[in-house]
Amino acid sequence: MMIQTKECAVKVKYSFNPAVWGSAFTVPAQIVDDHIRLAGAAQLKALLWSLRHIAEGVDIEKLSAAIGLSKADTADALQYWVEHGILIADGQSPSPVYTPVTVNRANGEQPVVPEKKTLSDLPVVKPTSEQILARCKESAEIRDLFNEAQSKLGRTIGYDTQSVLLMLCDQYGLPVDVIMMLLEYCTSVGKVSNSYISSVGKNWAEQEIDTIEKADEHIEKLKSCRKLWSRLAKEAGLSAPNPTTSQSAFLYTWSNEFGYDFDMIYLAYEEMADHTGSLSFAYMNKVLSNWHANGIKTVEEAVAAKEERARSRNGKKNGDTKKEASYDIGKYKREALEQPIIYNKKNNNG
Repeated sequence: MMIQTKECAVKVKYSFNPAVWGSAFTVPAQIVDDHIRLAGAAQLKALLWSLRHIAEGVDIEKLSAAIGLSKADTADALQYWVEHGILIADGQSPSPVYTPVTVNRANGEQPVVPEKKTLSDLPVVKPTSEQILARCKESAEIRDLFNEAQSKLGRTIGYDTQSVLLMLCDQYGLPVDVIMMLLEYCTSVGKVSNSYISSVGKNWAEQEIDTIEKADEHIEKLKSCRKLWSRLAKEAGLSAPNPTTSQSAFLYTWSNEFGYDFDMIYLAYEEMADHTGSLSFAYMNKVLSNWHANGIKTVEEAVAAKEERARSRNGKKNGDTKKEASYDIGKYKREALEQPIIYNKKNNNG
């Protein structure tokens, strides 16, 4: 295999060193085809290690040690692959394999991957202690950032945390006051690991959250998403107290980009529960994305669309509605207040 890149008008060719082929393992093509652009570094590392040790099964402790993340962050990374049907969690049925694309069928268009500003993960090579010291000497803002970080995180920050904060500023271009708000948010949700801070910083930089006003608005939206999770967890009997990073991203899209309220999200949950044997936010996203693409905004419209599809499948005329619909609004609202479908989802938060 030859890979060609073009840099400064000079073509560079790469080939694999034959010496590395002594031992190999299989990587499904779909992982590269559908997820190489959207999956994060932690998610790809977790999956590669899991594939390498597939015969042994996935041990969270060994995996987290191998990729240098906490057990909670490691479980979060694996959840991405569970939700997209690549991995199967213990005690659960496989989720439908789902390709992370946005579908727009309004004009017969093919699914397309949404355009999004993407940034590389923070480099593995960190600034040296001397470089950090030099930046502190030349910038009062950096000194204030380190001091404030210790106050917000409730601990003395060492070299690793100083490196992350400095790179958020220098590599991603986040202003110091925005980074301080980021730290305050991370503290409020009880996630203050360097990997989580780095992940949130990357997300904010990609969304160009570079002012206090933008950060404040974004945090309010994130808080709203967490409230949605709390209500969904209560209604659906989910045991995890907090959503994973990928689940939070889905909730953010559904509520802020699609404009859906809890009733629509819960209806998508019921659609998912009717068709899968395990909790799958990816499946719910497919349902909600289709509704959004087809201009369906309310529970009533979603129910009407499903009834119409049922009539079409049964070859009935539009006026023949004698057969009971697969579900109705009253049934949906009654079930939302009664005992919901409960998934005994294993809590892998470390």
